Amino acid sequence: MVINKRLVTAALAMFMATLIIACASKPFLKVQYQLPPSSTALTGESLFLQISDQRIDHTFLSSNAKKALKNFNGTYSLVVLRDDGSGNLIGAYDLNSLWREIFKQRLANEGVTVSASQDSTNTSLEIQIKAFKLDIVNRKWILQTSYQAALSRDNTTLAKETINGSAERLKVMGKSDAEKILGELVTDMVNKLDVARLYQQAR
Repeated sequence: MVINKRLVTAALAMFMATLIIACASKPFLKVQYQLPPSSTALTGESLFLQISDQRIDHTFLSSNAKKALKNFNGTYSLVVLRDDGSGNLIGAYDLNSLWREIFKQRLANEGVTVSASQDSTNTSLEIQIKAFKLDIVNRKWILQTSYQAALSRDNTTLAKETINGSAERLKVMGKSDAEKILGELVTDMVNKLDVARLYQQAR
């Protein structure tokens, strides 16, 4: 019986080690974005969505974070979670495409149609990414994010809002903790944008 317990313990330890190695070896980071409750306040509105990377430092990972995420190749896997608890794997994206898809999902959730071409609408929303950095300090993941949203009509900017945020999480399981803090802060930052107020200011 003692031998069986030891075998089971050893097998569980090997399984956990294999799981951790497998997760760490994936070249992408999973981002889980939680949509807010849906709204019909902006139903019928349409706009062209543009992402502009205006970061001074275009490197997402600090030198310390790179050591922990050696295989990360700049790809993000996006999962969108709905208010009813359901979720869908949307796809894999680079940074700009990730932000565009997340904001597209957020806008659609409020009834806004995102046009594929700028020629089909006179309204545009530009998301200017100012900061997006993941670091490790004192065994803590630290993520800093900042962006400005600018709503324009006929090439004239009518309303702006700046969103800043940061989050910390203890580094225990490595990559899974990084993905957790990434999903939580991205969700918070994107959902903080008051799209309806931008439209009100633009009128």
